[in-house]
Amino acid sequence: MHDDDFEDDEDWYDDDSDEEPTVPCPECGEAVAEIADRCPACGYWLTESDRRRLSTHSAMPAWVKLTAAVVLVAMLVGFATFMF
Repeated sequence: MHDDDFEDDEDWYDDDSDEEPTVPCPECGEAVAEIADRCPACGYWLTESDRRRLSTHSAMPAWVKLTAAVVLVAMLVGFATFMF
């Protein structure tokens, strides 16, 4: 088998592994690479606090947010029932 055989067959290579993780821009919502300093769509400069906020929100799965909301509502209902 020659090296030329691999160049013709592109299915063996998964190109998705090169993609950088992205987060939504706080200004316009477009995808911005996590390592970028500036949004390519609107030019917004990402601050360090933006990065911390975006990385914690993107790392938290939706089921965790939903569970936290359900627990909070249950606590509020329990507190309201206890008070009255």
